[in-house]
Amino acid sequence: MAETPPTFRALYEGHFDFVWRFAAHRGVPQAALDEVVLEVFGYVYQQQASLEGRLALRTWIAGVTRSIVRSYLRSHGFQSPPPLAIEALYAAEDLGAPELLEKKSAGELLDLILDKMSAAQREAFVLCDIEGLPAVETAQALGVTETTLSARLHQARQVFNAVSARLRAERFWITRGSATET
Repeated sequence: MAETPPTFRALYEGHFDFVWRFAAHRGVPQAALDEVVLEVFGYVYQQQASLEGRLALRTWIAGVTRSIVRSYLRSHGFQSPPPLAIEALYAAEDLGAPELLEKKSAGELLDLILDKMSAAQREAFVLCDIEGLPAVETAQALGVTETTLSARLHQARQVFNAVSARLRAERFWITRGSATET
């Protein structure tokens, strides 16, 4: 006997946080997040019967979210910045004024780091390292091989480490400067 598919509410409540974070980390503007998230859940609800156990539900939702977000960003003229060389990330001067860096929340700092990644790197990093989706499922959701995913994750982690190191150095000099002023 076939299992009863989840209701819209069950899908929405069970996966809203995941879809919202993934869309936000992919660059959907704050003002459009609700619209994009609702579009994802509308599609998921309508098409859930076609899933038929081929993928885990969360993996499929990640793939649907990726597709809808890409479509939204393309149709609104948003483009991912080209990836920067790792050396350029260590030397980057565009992280913001030191006094402004000190006031940023952890989420804002994460967004700053994610903005330095290519779209492909960001997707892999968010799904695997932030959302904790297994590599096999992430590769399926992104429609890539595990080898490709591994390469993207490696590059994303290099960017994360480089920008994090730069931010830690900035923070160190900020705190050191304020300690010597007292």
